[in-house]
Amino acid sequence: MASACTLQSCFTGIESTKTVSLSREDKKILQPTPEEIFFKGVRPEPLSNWKKGKNFMAADNKALLIFDQQGLPTDPDSANIGGTIIRFEGIIPKYELDGTQTASIIFSSEGKQLRYNTGKLLSVADSQIMSDQIPMLIDLDMIDEAKKLLQGNKFWIKSPLWYDKNGKRIPGRKFVEVNIDDVRPGDLSFPLKIGFTDNKGAHAWIFMSYGNSGIETRLFQNLFFLTDLRKKYPAISDDVWDAICEGNVMTGMTKEECKLSLGNPDDVNRGHDYSQTLDLWLYSNGTALWFEDGVLTRFRK
Repeated sequence: MASACTLQSCFTGIESTKTVSLSREDKKILQPTPEEIFFKGVRPEPLSNWKKGKNFMAADNKALLIFDQQGLPTDPDSANIGGTIIRFEGIIPKYELDGTQTASIIFSSEGKQLRYNTGKLLSVADSQIMSDQIPMLIDLDMIDEAKKLLQGNKFWIKSPLWYDKNGKRIPGRKFVEVNIDDVRPGDLSFPLKIGFTDNKGAHAWIFMSYGNSGIETRLFQNLFFLTDLRKKYPAISDDVWDAICEGNVMTGMTKEECKLSLGNPDDVNRGHDYSQTLDLWLYSNGTALWFEDGVLTRFRK
């Protein structure tokens, strides 16, 4: 008797699998940018590569809370661990109730031993735990690598979110040339703090993420260009470009110029009258732009 597979369709799921080929445009989009390639050397280390004495910095006093609390102060602020060096000492097994062994990482700080329970099986912790994924600890080797790569070099900044040396927001510009003066450990949210001087002599700081941690929109490739964006837009006049760099708009600007200045709108309304196309761009901060035939005729900020 013939098998069932010869008498009727025998579906395994394999037969229907189609080869997916990317278009030329898709491949172009998926290729790493020059900025991603430039910064790729600043990467975290797997636990298997950590050497005894590897240095981390506690980003905040709250970092004390990630460790086994036995013998530690109940109030993390009383320990003043924020900003201090935390050294890697080794790995020990932690025996769980079900008989499995998980990995505990031993650190030391000012002569005190600190134990971080990873929750990872001892057999896989070496490869699954990366140096940028220990909560509230900043890998100082990555800071050093970033400093070697950035300090003394010039880039073109994408973000107007600038800060003074005390961490207070100050007016910033984008798409302007900056020289990197300093690279330091950052804070709980952003492990890198980049100091720079812009092309007008203003000094400021910007916060940045790296590796697999932090906020993706604050990675190097989202904050800096390696080349001058201005050269891609030779038709834009100097006064309009200055407005773009300041995050401002003026009547007569095109949609592309407004997008460079303010980013994509959150909502767009389109209509027509007898002779022209009318567009209204709305932003979540209350900014509104009115266009006639693609040219900005009035705005509200």
